[in-house]
Amino acid sequence: MKELMTTLERYEDFSALLTSGVENIVVSLEGLSSTVSQKLNKEELEMLLRDVKSHNEKTAYDQNAKEKVSISIRANQTFHEGMLKEAEEWMQYLSERKDDLEAILFADPSLFYLAKKYQMVEKMIYDPETLMTSINDANWWIQHGVKGIAISPLLTLQETEEIASKVEKAVVTVHGRTMMARSYRKLLTAYQETYDLDDKVVQNKNLYLIEKTRDGQMPVYEDETGTLIYSENVLDSFDFIEKILESHPMGLLIEGCYLPLEEQLQAIKSYRRILNGEDPVLIGKEYREQFAAEPLDSGYYEQKTVK
Repeated sequence: MKELMTTLERYEDFSALLTSGVENIVVSLEGLSSTVSQKLNKEELEMLLRDVKSHNEKTAYDQNAKEKVSISIRANQTFHEGMLKEAEEWMQYLSERKDDLEAILFADPSLFYLAKKYQMVEKMIYDPETLMTSINDANWWIQHGVKGIAISPLLTLQETEEIASKVEKAVVTVHGRTMMARSYRKLLTAYQETYDLDDKVVQNKNLYLIEKTRDGQMPVYEDETGTLIYSENVLDSFDFIEKILESHPMGLLIEGCYLPLEEQLQAIKSYRRILNGEDPVLIGKEYREQFAAEPLDSGYYEQKTVK
């Protein structure tokens, strides 16, 4: 079974996502996540877990209710010296609630060792963002007991199919803006200081870069974890989803960063319809007409990363 996943961008969007048709909502946490998404604290996470439990209890007795929903954690931060204490506190806390969690998507191997300590390896999905590009790498992690791996969204369709079909425990990003680069350095702050700018650059979602070799605007964001650069286009997989599904991934991820909630919800609805057997060509046409102003694109399915 392919699980439809999406990310929670804002705490107040959770109710809408809960009844949207997804089966897994990926949330970010303070001290664990490096993302433009809102990072939640423990109290906010507890509220979401209670809402999910209530939703699923209703689903069990309501034949017209949406799919049951679970929560996963995006723990993609890189941990440096002095940061592991907070990471371990989080992992211990999450281990006490692991029955309420579907998975923890992690990038730093230090979290894998903490997962072993707190007996959570079976909950871990290795997601090094742009770096999961090798079957050998994927199989190494699978052989060490993790729940799965997340394939880099910067690969061609052929490369994605090959890894997913061989691993069979892969998450594939099928929609949304993808992360292109992440740095621990505060690059926007350095730029501001160099040119003596008064504009706010930290936690500002209205900034973008234009490279000399690209025409599009690449959103750039800086927070306490460093600098993040996202793709200039919004990936959609409507023309390729049948081939992706033939490779039998365990999860399809709709990345919500920089997407308006309406567009994110419509993307969920569209891919849910495809998973239910409807025509992806027709659904893709409808979606592109509805969001014609968005820079929708096939990403790197048909081309190598370097342009």
